[in-house]
Order: sequence, then structure tokens, then C-alpha cells
Amino acid sequence: MIVPLMDISALDKLIKNICDEYVQRWKTEGKKYSNISSFEQMYAEGNITPIEEESLLTVKLYFSSKTDPHIPSSIPELPLQILRRLPIYLTRTLEIQVNQDHYEYWAWSAEVFTSLEDSISLLKNLKDVKHNVIDLLFHTCLAKTGYPPVTPEARTLNAVIQAVIDRHVQHMVINKFILGAALASIALESTIRNMILVSDFEKAKKELGKNPTLGRVLCVFKKYVLPSLPQEFQNDISELNKTIESIWGVDGGTWDAIIRDKWRNYLIHGKGSWVPRAFGVMTNYMCLLLWHNVPSELYETKSEGGAKSY
Repeated sequence: MIVPLMDISALDKLIKNICDEYVQRWKTEGKKYSNISSFEQMYAEGNITPIEEESLLTVKLYFSSKTDPHIPSSIPELPLQILRRLPIYLTRTLEIQVNQDHYEYWAWSAEVFTSLEDSISLLKNLKDVKHNVIDLLFHTCLAKTGYPPVTPEARTLNAVIQAVIDRHVQHMVINKFILGAALASIALESTIRNMILVSDFEKAKKELGKNPTLGRVLCVFKKYVLPSLPQEFQNDISELNKTIESIWGVDGGTWDAIIRDKWRNYLIHGKGSWVPRAFGVMTNYMCLLLWHNVPSELYETKSEGGAKSY
């Protein structure tokens, strides 16, 4: 017998609370497990502490589903409405670090977008970018050269990995936040530009011009396309924008200025390379836009096949 899922609003609230709990626990308990001088300046990935063992979304969903079958047991089992909103909550937890929740969401997103790339107009228009940039971005986001060192077996495997993996590959993975930020800025800009180009606003296309900068792309998107999107889509974008501003807009910067100036231009124009969570935030933003372009009937067919390993 198929057990119906929890009400969408209740499930959304549950996920929000789990992600908020994770952030709050790190802010109150984190210094017991890691020497953190500044969350904003820190780049951390894959720390395994009691917080990860108890308060990750992937952990909470799994154990909660054991006692309440109405709760999905994993991120790929979440309904489409929640997958569209998950970038908002996973951007909240990026204030702390890249963790297993992000890996699972990015892997499932990559799997779905690849499976449906010939069925969704936006992905069709992004075909070259999808194959050459977006796929590479997901692989970069998910790249690891070891296992969490929580067992003797994992520590032994890590020693072997360190010995056999090319040192250049290791260096690229350790510094993947730089590679990821560059790739994510290209992927996000391409996604938004194509949303403008497939819109019905000829004036928007004219203002965009032939070789638009990221600033022009974001400006035209805000002015013409964003107000025309379905209300739920607009609301999710607005909430993600506010989340970005609340964490990284300490100097009063708006979401688009943060993406454009604090991250993309800062990196691409050689002003500096320390943009530790930029790749994750921009990847989440792109995912939100693409998930909202996945029709529910197509996704229901896809999800019946179950999760795969990207």
C-alpha cells in the first residue's frame, strides 16, 4: 500500500526547522568541534560532528520516516514542490559548510536535469552550456577525494587515496570552491539569459543586447521576466534572494550585487579568489530556476524510476 506524503506545507515547515536547527547548533556548539573564527570567512566541507550525525536533513528524514511513513526518507523522495524550495533552505545551511544534504540535492538535481534535458525547453536551449558547463559544475560540487574519517576503515582508505590520486587532482578538489564559483557564475548567467530570450518581452531582449554583462542580465531579468513568472516561482526567488542578503549582505548589499560584485566580478576580474560559499549559493540558485521549469507530470514519471548515483 502506498502511504500518502505529509501535507506540503507541513513538510516544508519541517524541512525549514531542520535546516534552522542545524545552523543554530553550529553557532552554539560548533566551537567544541572545530576552530571557527568567522563563519563568513570559513570554507569548510564535510565536517562530521555530532551535529552532522543528528541534525542533517538527510539524517532527520531517514530516521523520521521510520516512525512516520508520511515523511519521505531521502531528498530524492521529496515532492516536486519541496525540491523547488529546497535551495532556499540549503542556502541557509551554506552559512556553515557544504555537507551531505548539499551533495544529495545536487546529485539528484543533476540526475533529473540530465534525464529530462530533451523534454524541457529551457534545458534544450541550454544544451551546449548544459553539457560543457552545468554538468562540469555538478561534478565539481560533488568532487571528493576521501571519506569522512569516522571509522578505521575510512582512515585506511583515505591513506591509500592520498597515495594513489594525482596531487594535481587533489589540489583541484581542495580548492574546488574557486573552480566552482567560476563555473557557477557562467551556468547561472546562462540560465537567466535564456529565460529572458525565451520570454515574450521583445523590449527585454532588445535591452539585453548581443553581449550582455552579468549585471545587464540580472537587471533585465528583475525588470521584465521576474514579475511575469507564476506567483509561487516569484515567491521562491524572493525568499532565496532575502536569504542571500541576510547572510552575505552584511554591508547592505542586495542579492544581485552580492552575486555580481562580491563574488563573480571579484573572482573573474582578478580582485581576489576567496569566495568560499559562492559556488554553492549560485548552484542552488540555478537549481531553483531549473526545478521550477520541470513540469510536474514529467517529474512524476521520472521519479518513479527512483534515485540513481550521479
